[in-house]
Amino acid sequence: MLRLIVPLAAVAIFFACSWTTVRFFHPREPRRFFLLYALVLLVATTGVILHYWPIVSEEDAFGLLAALLLQLLACLTMWNAFYSLLWGFSGSLMHDLFTDAHLRDRERLIKSYEGDGEMDRILARRVPNLVRGGWVATDGQWLTLRPKGRLMAIGTLVSFKVFSLGMGGGIK
Repeated sequence: MLRLIVPLAAVAIFFACSWTTVRFFHPREPRRFFLLYALVLLVATTGVILHYWPIVSEEDAFGLLAALLLQLLACLTMWNAFYSLLWGFSGSLMHDLFTDAHLRDRERLIKSYEGDGEMDRILARRVPNLVRGGWVATDGQWLTLRPKGRLMAIGTLVSFKVFSLGMGGGIK
């Protein structure tokens, strides 16, 4: 049981480092920091566990592997929650509804997302990120999936089929 405290502490450190980085340093691509923190903490956890509980049996090796996998899963779950909840469309929508009572009228809310330029508010934020990330290419009017984007589209389609999810992730 004591061996699980080390990975749990690493997960807490991951959260603290990630939060501090985003809150105070505002990096352009925080996911690189998240990845670095997760990898460094996996190595540190391995070092601490091996120092205090050396591997003397297969059970010890499997215990270490299980602890590291749980730690990685928890870090990736927090990472995903950060992007999905805090920067996702639904989170932004909830923020708008909470902070602006006028937007609680359905028609006003829809109009607020239409935007003033060529793209609505939803796409104006997402498309440049997809281009910058190498997921799509654009020539102004047309968007083209790049290999990385094509792979993501196929993976998403497979996930929808395997888990019987509808578009947007809702269960059918």
